[in-house]
Amino acid sequence: MTISGAAVSPSMGYHSSPALSVLMTVFNVRLGAWLGNPGPAGASVYRDSGPRFSAIPLIQEALGLATESRQYVYLSDGGHFENLGLYEMVHRRCRFIVLSDAGFDPNMTFEDLGNAVRKISIDLNVRIDFDALNIPPRKTPPLAGSYVAVAKIFYPEQGAPVGHLLYIKPSYRATEPASVRSYAEANPKFPHEPTTDQMFGESQFEAYRALGEYIMETIDGDANWEYLDIASFMQAVSGYQTRVK
Repeated sequence: MTISGAAVSPSMGYHSSPALSVLMTVFNVRLGAWLGNPGPAGASVYRDSGPRFSAIPLIQEALGLATESRQYVYLSDGGHFENLGLYEMVHRRCRFIVLSDAGFDPNMTFEDLGNAVRKISIDLNVRIDFDALNIPPRKTPPLAGSYVAVAKIFYPEQGAPVGHLLYIKPSYRATEPASVRSYAEANPKFPHEPTTDQMFGESQFEAYRALGEYIMETIDGDANWEYLDIASFMQAVSGYQTRVK
């Protein structure tokens, strides 16, 4: 469990430094949050907005003593371990996963995806195989290509069914609605503007929202989201990939 926008924090997973953690806590450079533990340890405080007394959590934060066994847990940015949330979905043995990768990746190097797949293979002994990753970066003129990729998840347990992963990655093809194209032409970095841009304006927000809607409608084709089961949805995705090859 993580919280968004907490990249600067005394507790940064394997990036943490004891001395730096103390300094950041002392100078209040801490974007993380303390919340009630959703597990048994936090049964009596789970609905509280935060700890009633801050001194003990602050000491734990400074010294790196926050653990999942306490009443309150410290949440920092997911990027300190794995940015997509895929690791936990695979850990829970989910059979169908829809993953939207909205991380900053203008050159389509798939760094977050590679990090997740690598950790899953090493820690969980689960193999994830992609058919292809034909999602090109934005170029001038725009390149044709897909917005998605599909993969199979091979769990190690005897007789375990194969899982399916739908990976969605925003890009720009110049086939999007006029509102998206208008913003994109005025902003060459769209849709991978740097994460330092924290204050979206109305047109910027709407461009990203409309792009996401367009991507899902494009994947859906003519089905209008009338699927009887997951297999039917994956068949629609396969049809979309065939059309854009």
